[in-house]
Amino acid sequence: MIARITAFGLALAFSLSAPAMAAPRPVQPEDLFKFTFITGPQISPDGTRVVFAATRLNGPKETYDGILYLIPVAGGAPKALGTTGRDGGPVWSPDSRTIVFTRGPAKKGQRGQLFAYDVATGNVRQLTHLKQGASGPVFSHDGKHIAFRVVSVDPAPAARINFAAAGFTPKKNQAKSDVRVIDQMHFEANGAGYTYDRHPHIWVMNADGSGARVLTSGIWAEGNPRWSPDDRTIAFDSLRYNSPSLGPNDVYTISATGGAMHKLPSNHPSNNLADFDPAGDLWYFSGGVRDPAEFPALVKSRPDGSGRTTIVPLNTMNFGDSVLADMGEPGGLCGPFFAPREAFVFANVEAPGYSALVKLDPRTGAIQKLTAAGEASDCSMDANGRFAAYTLSDFTHPREVYVMDLSTGESRRITSMNDALIAQLQLSTPQPFTVVDDAGFTVHAWFMPAIGAKSGTRRATILDIHGGPETQFGETFFHELQFWAGQGYNVVFSDPRGSVGFGYPFEEALAKHWGAAMFDDVQRVMDAAVKRADVDPNRLGVSGGSYGGYATLWVVGHTRRYKAAIAERVVSNLATEQLAADLASDNALGGRYSWGLPWQTGNLYLQQSPISYVANAVTPLLILHSEEDTRTPIDQTLQWFNAAKILGRAIEYVVFPGENHDLSRIGSPIHRVERLHVLAQWFARYLRP
Repeated sequence: MIARITAFGLALAFSLSAPAMAAPRPVQPEDLFKFTFITGPQISPDGTRVVFAATRLNGPKETYDGILYLIPVAGGAPKALGTTGRDGGPVWSPDSRTIVFTRGPAKKGQRGQLFAYDVATGNVRQLTHLKQGASGPVFSHDGKHIAFRVVSVDPAPAARINFAAAGFTPKKNQAKSDVRVIDQMHFEANGAGYTYDRHPHIWVMNADGSGARVLTSGIWAEGNPRWSPDDRTIAFDSLRYNSPSLGPNDVYTISATGGAMHKLPSNHPSNNLADFDPAGDLWYFSGGVRDPAEFPALVKSRPDGSGRTTIVPLNTMNFGDSVLADMGEPGGLCGPFFAPREAFVFANVEAPGYSALVKLDPRTGAIQKLTAAGEASDCSMDANGRFAAYTLSDFTHPREVYVMDLSTGESRRITSMNDALIAQLQLSTPQPFTVVDDAGFTVHAWFMPAIGAKSGTRRATILDIHGGPETQFGETFFHELQFWAGQGYNVVFSDPRGSVGFGYPFEEALAKHWGAAMFDDVQRVMDAAVKRADVDPNRLGVSGGSYGGYATLWVVGHTRRYKAAIAERVVSNLATEQLAADLASDNALGGRYSWGLPWQTGNLYLQQSPISYVANAVTPLLILHSEEDTRTPIDQTLQWFNAAKILGRAIEYVVFPGENHDLSRIGSPIHRVERLHVLAQWFARYLRP
């Protein structure tokens, strides 16, 4: 049954009197400081309340301030659970009396710790006092224990110098070496820096914070702990060997009191834990890592590997949420959550241009969609399988908290934290359309009309290409695209081949020709768009970031249709990207599956690289990169920039210090706003909105 969405609990949004409301205005970059970013709604096991995190950009402090709120499922005013601005990641105790959460450090050099909020009294107490910090709490089913994660860091070695021979006594910071000796791949991660000397391990403590003890240790990392129904066993994910293939993980179990760990036998090389079901069987996502587009199977078995049953076969359904925007990271996977008596399994899946909440039949694998539009993510379910809480966003509303009656499919919104701001803004509603590409696939696209455009007025139009490529654009609030519409531009965006949500064949179709397949799709999308009476075909722009940056470079190297372009965090040379990125792998970017290894395939990588066509690119280009980006290292931008300058092309290079690959989504508040002004100045120069 498709959810019926009804307005609920919106009194806060209309507390202002009508005369006080100003006339709606276009969206501005500075509105980022005014939005509330809602994540992680957790419904209490008894189904009566929801706790969630609300984050706001703090300009003066250049921080993101996170506050937890508690709200009744029946609706009402949210109650703040603290004012530190450092709280997140809430979870409920099984008896619905306590909320445990992570509170970030108050001072530089400290680590976040676990705290507990007593719902009845409002008292907050600190549970952990570990030098390494603590995060990710998971209650045992009886509520007596909490599993959590602690990251241990290898101590720095002594400086490799004989100070006696040197004739001086070293200062404290000289006695330890800052030289890094690395013998493994994947030693760093975008936004986290060096990670090879950090080892996340699983700890267990009593629910009152006493008796904290380490459960796993060593040089490998463990995560995603889940308690068995009898609380005697904890299952977790771990990769316990050096792999050139970005994993894959395996699933392990260990006694909750410690001891030897046991690997789940599997006939697939990739296994990622979902959870225990009420009967004590392990559910996990399993795949063969045949190609990067693969949809993993959903499998269950006993903890010893026996009784293996495939619930959802390989390449059938893609679970999670990968809808891209700039209001935070995509929601990812929520669930699966198991209803009593194995009535159903609750989770979210990728759908065409949106992410959907679903019920899954645990016996047949049949999937029933509960939502049919918007970005549904961050879901949770009560202990009885009656109600679910989740966030939902659409084209004209940022994420708010919704509650769904799982027996009827009816949903209602219970927060309104962004309504007052949205009421002040002129927003554009994207209009869907489709084209058919040269492979016979239907390509989904949207046309977002410029704000204030009069009928028949031709406007400059921007084509925006998403990153990934295995993500998608879809029905969610996108501040940047609303800003472009408010500046007087039409915006066109689409899901070309390689996008998720449209089935495995559509996603896999990009594998061996990253540029040509995408180019055919977006050209056909723009062919349709320019036929509109409100599009000026002589004032077209193109932009994109990450894979979208790659795509933008490919587009300007293959057509002169566009009068200006913006390419961010680009990949210009696939051969050097393949071996230099933090995700370097023998199978990243297609790797062995698509073209083989870079040193074995002659010119195949160059043929798929935009840099090979730089001499054909004459479109004025702004190329932007963050200094600390390790996902697409900055040399990818420098290769194109220097080649373009040698060729005498119109190009500007913009670099953001202290930022990484995720500048547009979670970068520093000032830089996020400044970035939009930089981009707007470039398009205004060439497109005259």
